[in-house]
Amino acid sequence: MRASIAAIVSTCLALLLSAGLALANDDSIVIELRDHVVTCGELNDRFQVAVRVLAMQQGVSLADQNPSVIERLRVQYLDKHATELVMLWEADRRDVAASPEEVDGALDALRTSGIEGEILLRKIVQDEQTVQLVTELLLQEIAIPPGDVVTLHHDIKHTLITPEEVCVRHIQSASAEAAEEILAELERDADFAKLASERSEDEASAGKGGDLGCFQEGHVPAKSEFEKAAFEAGKVGVVGPIESEFGYHVIDVYEYKPPHELTLNEAFDDIERELKQELLPRRVNTLISESGIKTYPENFAASDAGG
Repeated sequence: MRASIAAIVSTCLALLLSAGLALANDDSIVIELRDHVVTCGELNDRFQVAVRVLAMQQGVSLADQNPSVIERLRVQYLDKHATELVMLWEADRRDVAASPEEVDGALDALRTSGIEGEILLRKIVQDEQTVQLVTELLLQEIAIPPGDVVTLHHDIKHTLITPEEVCVRHIQSASAEAAEEILAELERDADFAKLASERSEDEASAGKGGDLGCFQEGHVPAKSEFEKAAFEAGKVGVVGPIESEFGYHVIDVYEYKPPHELTLNEAFDDIERELKQELLPRRVNTLISESGIKTYPENFAASDAGG
């Protein structure tokens, strides 16, 4: 749900910048929630920062698009913020709020990306994180009969298969010749971890004996030669030299985990959460209905800059 809203708002940014439309900026009320009101100008300011954050996060490329859908997208953003306000009211009722430390951590990445508007940006980030906290509480409160979990597991268990996985360590060299020398030393029973710590040019893993941890097939970008070699090594084994953009690698597959169909016990928590997430919109809609919130989309309309 959040991802689809983000996509809509990111598209909206592209539309706004390509269509040459101006946003209204006045004191017209666009949202009322109890004794709290949001004006068109306030929502415009928030909208401008929020769409730039989302565009940065998603790498949106701006292109010419049909401006006729802008009004629909703007109303969707208005509805999104109205929902946020209801969730924030619920968070306040429950005395839930994101900590300053959590907000600071989330802000660091945005600051380095050049997003302007520090005070408003902080407010947006704080609100988003607080909404996430109260959403998690709502999820926890939704009761799912265990029988529903059992039934769904029975229906989808053939799809609940973890891919094969390998646990890998490596020694990175600048040349194929250096990698061949390392292979020869390993064939003479040299200690892999010791060689990695002394000879590997990958400083990040050298201190851990070359250990890169475990990964599933397909989780290394572009099905790289490194990944192919790791999975073709068999259940365990040393292979190399394998060339990559970083150099030449000697790879040790020290553990192999075959594909595995998740049992009911293994999948129970994830299935239960999935069922809770399906019921979450109903719970949120109830909060919205009970809040008495009102929106005025006609006051949040774009006007033609040329008019």
